[in-house]
Amino acid sequence: MTLDERDRKLLDMIQSEFPIEPRPFQALAERAGGTEQEILEHVLRLYHQGYIRELGAIFDLNRLGYMSTLCAARIAPEAVDSAATLINSFPEITHNYLREHAFNIWFTVIARSTNDIDKILSRIQAHNGVAQVLSLPQRRTFKIKVHFPIGSASAPHSTQTGLPSALTASQPHSLTAFQDWEIRLIRVLSDPLPLTDHPFAAVAQHAEVLEELVLDRIRAWLADGVIRRFGARIAHHTAGYPANGMSVWKASPAEEESAGRYMAAQPEVSHCYLRDTQPNWDYNLYAMIHGTDQAEVEAVAQRIADNTKIRDHTILFSVKELKKTAPRYFNEQEPDEVPLVL
Repeated sequence: MTLDERDRKLLDMIQSEFPIEPRPFQALAERAGGTEQEILEHVLRLYHQGYIRELGAIFDLNRLGYMSTLCAARIAPEAVDSAATLINSFPEITHNYLREHAFNIWFTVIARSTNDIDKILSRIQAHNGVAQVLSLPQRRTFKIKVHFPIGSASAPHSTQTGLPSALTASQPHSLTAFQDWEIRLIRVLSDPLPLTDHPFAAVAQHAEVLEELVLDRIRAWLADGVIRRFGARIAHHTAGYPANGMSVWKASPAEEESAGRYMAAQPEVSHCYLRDTQPNWDYNLYAMIHGTDQAEVEAVAQRIADNTKIRDHTILFSVKELKKTAPRYFNEQEPDEVPLVL
């Protein structure tokens, strides 16, 4: 499918500028042109054609009382399929990729406690063909900004040098206390926003609260960072960025701050973290680089190496996306409830 100008404009707008209003698609129509029904039909078409994964709230998991870790598994080739089935069966695992490396499966776990995470990893480690599982929790977030410019006119430009607005402080926000109705609302907002002319009315009905209260609370959570972003999650491979490389770097303590800030300032980098190391794995800086092809990703990594003077790095390219879902909060099941996969 060829995107027209309205499609490109809409995809750019709804990633980070989705209106928190009773009739958001009418508000988008006033800004993008057309009628409410036309805009809604455009968004539905982009969803069904794979450009939009989901549309909704992206929460700061720490503020909700959750923790996360990135995990790397070294798995025998003949066991990859069955191990991936087991890994994907855990709702706490939101992302799972097959990558070009001896540690060939990389996945993210989001859970309420380290004990919950350990239970999941123990189940995976015990699976036939799994040689090793590493847990690599983050120590600092330098950047989380998943916005893919759509169309050649708005493609990332490699000369950006200023620090992005998504650069975060090293100190985490404090845990937020929620009332029962707010927990119900978070649970509903963990699911994709209904694509109707009155989506927040549907959210309110499911959460059993008034629509006005839903809108007020979403705006308040956006203002204080409980919700990091409200908008569309775009499928980068359909939006013109099929190459996805996780670059990992060995930075000394003296290099961590300046290198992390430089990586975060690159427009092609969507995520940048400082993480714990493990025996036999001493990479500590991670930068997710997106591009039109592997050569472009490698060129960005070379630019980073030239400017940070960190030479010891590698790029783990995605071979296959095994799972990618949004976290579902306050709706956990015990790891023992997950079906056993042999």
